[in-house]
Formats: sequence, C-alpha cells, structure tokens
Amino acid sequence: MVAVNLRTKSPKAKISKLPPTLDVDTTGTVKDLVAAISKATQLGLERIRLTLIDNTLLVPDTPLDKYDLQDNSIIYVKDLGYQIDWQTVFYVEYGGPLVIHLLFYFLQKPIYGKTYEHSATQKAVFYMVILHFLKRELETMFVHRFSNATMPLINIFKNSGHYWILSGFSLAYFCYGPSPRRDLPGYLFYGLIAFWAYSEVSNFITHLILSSLRPKGTRVRKIPYGYGFNLVACPNYFFEACSWLAVALLTRSWAATLFLIVSSVTMFLWSLKKQAAYKKEFGAKYPRNRKAMFPFIA
Repeated sequence: MVAVNLRTKSPKAKISKLPPTLDVDTTGTVKDLVAAISKATQLGLERIRLTLIDNTLLVPDTPLDKYDLQDNSIIYVKDLGYQIDWQTVFYVEYGGPLVIHLLFYFLQKPIYGKTYEHSATQKAVFYMVILHFLKRELETMFVHRFSNATMPLINIFKNSGHYWILSGFSLAYFCYGPSPRRDLPGYLFYGLIAFWAYSEVSNFITHLILSSLRPKGTRVRKIPYGYGFNLVACPNYFFEACSWLAVALLTRSWAATLFLIVSSVTMFLWSLKKQAAYKKEFGAKYPRNRKAMFPFIA
C-alpha cells in the first residue's frame, strides 16, 4: 500500500471532490484505482484518465505494480467529459451518408426541381457508396474491436460532420444532379468499378485481421501481419483511400476529389500515430521496413 498524490495539470481543469492523496494497493490494477477515484469524485469510470508525471498513460487493465508507484508519487487525473460509446459513434457517422444518398438519389423533384434518368455513372456511384457505408455499419456491428469503449460526446459532431457533409451532402448533391458528366468508355468504367470492389474487399480483410488480434472485451494489442500489413502499418486506410480514388476517377467530380483528399490526409495522419504507437510499444520487434500507409512511400 502506498499513498499517492492526485493532481490536475491545470487549475482550469479542477475536479470537484478530488482527494489530494489516496492510499493505493499496488497489487491491484489501474481499473481499481480509477474505481476509487470515481467513487470519491462521483465521475463516471469512463470519464477518468490517469497519467504519470512523465505523461505515461495508466492503462485500465494493467497491474499497478508495473508503474513502480511509491509514496508521494504524483498521478494526474483528467476529466474527459461526457462520453459516448464508439459503436454508437460509428453507427451515427456512417448512417448519415446512407440516408443522405438515398434522399438525393430518389427525391429528384424536391431537390433538383425536375425528374430525369440517372446516367450509368450515377447509378454505379450510388450503389458503390451505399454498399460502402452498409459494409461499415456491419463491420461496426460484427467485426470491430475497440481499444477504448467511449469517446468524448463532443467528438461525435466533428466526426459526423466530416462524413455527413463531405461524403454525404456534398458528394450526393453534385453526383446525382441533372447534368452529369459523360460516362467513361466501357473498359475504364468497369475497370474502376472492379478496382473499387477489390479495394472494398481488401479493406474488409484487413479489418478481419485486426479484429482477430484482440479477443472480445479486451484491450490486447499485437503486431498485425499478413494481407497488406507486411508493407504498411495501416493497409485498411490505404485500401479505403483506393476505394474513394475509384469513386473520384469515375465521377470526375470536385466533391468526390475533395473528400478523397481530406479523408486520405486524415487517415495518413492517423496511420503515423498508429505506427508511432506500435514502435513505442513493441520496440525492436516491430518491422523496421514498414511504411505508415502508402507502400514503399510513407
């Protein structure tokens, strides 16, 4: 048993009822410590994040003795604010574009002021987008394993805005309008659809691999290998970018190109963070020749 000091990093982040010191049984886990702080402060367990003075994050299922806590060790406590579970966030994020594309595709008269026959490209893009987001919803339901159970509630508005506006309203409005671009020649048209299908299936395979590494209900982290992972840390992001590249080339729409650029840059930044986390956790065991997202490039 040791007596640790509990602090917040900023006076502005003061937590009501946070005790200045707490007796900690180092034979327990971080989750036990979080529970004790939750009881004292009346904050939900999911709202509490603990770090050491060197910014080391205390992971909930980890034994406390791993962190070598001593009397008067300082633990910083952060209130993450109101939380929402990740599954709900994904359902909302991906459900928005599904509804939006259905509305813009079928409600021509109210939106565009007239009815007309959709071009082959418009029909293809509609089904490609619907199948993409249906896949994402089903993956959320049956495949994904989340390292964190929740996220700050405010983030759902930022995340949903990205999908609802760029891949929802913007893409749908400019792709399904009454003046579409001329359809590409057959070999390019069907070639891009085939490339899109390959990218979607490949993205699904990488999600299955990631899911298999983490038993349900745990936060286990392992180095992924196999399909795409031998070249990059995040082939799931790479294949998703390829999928949206196919849509952008098929439509030749500035809205599709904008979403491709924004989403690819965002996923690349995520992949850099993911790769850094792998290197920090696994050290020399992590393959040195892997790029972050784009094979042989970056």
